[in-house]
Amino acid sequence: MSNKNENMNGNMNNDIDNILSDFKEQKDKKEHMSNEPLEPPKRRENAIDFAKTENDEQSKKASKRKKESKSPEELEAIKAQKAERHAKQKEKNKASFGKMKKVIFNKKFLLALGTVIVVIALIFGIRYAIDANKGAYLKPYQSKYPDVQFEIGMLEEYCDMLGENPDTVGYIEIPELNLKSAVSNDESKFPYAQPCTENAEQFNFVIYMNDNSLEKYYSTADAYNNASGYITYSDLFKDYNFKVVGAFYTNTKAEDDNGYIFPYNTPEKMTTKSASEYVSRLENRFIYSTGANITRQDTLLTISCPTDYRKDFRFVVVGVLRKDTGSKSTATEKSDVRYPQIIFDEMGKDNTYKYASKWYPEIIITNNEGEQKTIQRTIDDYK
Repeated sequence: MSNKNENMNGNMNNDIDNILSDFKEQKDKKEHMSNEPLEPPKRRENAIDFAKTENDEQSKKASKRKKESKSPEELEAIKAQKAERHAKQKEKNKASFGKMKKVIFNKKFLLALGTVIVVIALIFGIRYAIDANKGAYLKPYQSKYPDVQFEIGMLEEYCDMLGENPDTVGYIEIPELNLKSAVSNDESKFPYAQPCTENAEQFNFVIYMNDNSLEKYYSTADAYNNASGYITYSDLFKDYNFKVVGAFYTNTKAEDDNGYIFPYNTPEKMTTKSASEYVSRLENRFIYSTGANITRQDTLLTISCPTDYRKDFRFVVVGVLRKDTGSKSTATEKSDVRYPQIIFDEMGKDNTYKYASKWYPEIIITNNEGEQKTIQRTIDDYK
């Protein structure tokens, strides 16, 4: 028993000795590490110096570039490489130009190019020949009347008339009057035409006569039914047949119709709304009805004549462009006619139109660029 206890005590003593020995060894090692010198701090030039100026930084970079400069041999080699690249590019450009030259001076190419030139020349030559041929019929008249300008497209049958009367703008035939006459643009000559505003499309040929001879043929329904009902007019470029669709009396002084003058003598194309208003007001004024259906797309002929019916009044006959020259309309009297106010006063009747608006047209003007604008007419345009 005693031997066993002795062995246990011996083992414990050995374990204690081992622990103490390890502790001593770690202590010695720690003391040795604490005695080693500390690493000195980094020098300032190795860190970012925020106080350094831009000039200092540029000087440093310049110094670095100086250190990195090429040697004469290296520079010469770089120069030689550049020269070689330039020479290769030059040869390449020369080869491309040579190919292009071969293509341009190739017989097939030259033949094709020549063909194109000939075709273009032919096109212009043909167009010139056509234009020259179109105007060939005018040459005798240009020689005969050197001071008169003849336009290509005008009808040859009117060339002598224009040569003898250079102010001619139209030609009119009225069977009832046995009238066959040139129409002038000079207001001192009769018949003469109302000019159309420049750059406006004409929809109404307005002709002024110097006597009242037409009135007896179209002033009543019976007179109309005994007349031919047709009038021929030409603008020198085309002949037109107009079917008479109505007639009316109108004032030329505003005081005779409550400060209003009906703008019957408007030759220019109007806006859609104005054209519709014009047709409606025109039909209200007709003395009789012919059953004609006038639309805003129609082309009109308006003949204005002096009258003895009343001072400062005009008698107006209206025709619409039609192809059915063989048909004849029958006129019937109307019970409701829009006369100027002074006529109602003379007849002792109430004017049912006295509160109607004083309408004036809005016409369309087209400039050289094709842009359209509208102009609102006023009473001052018709006084």
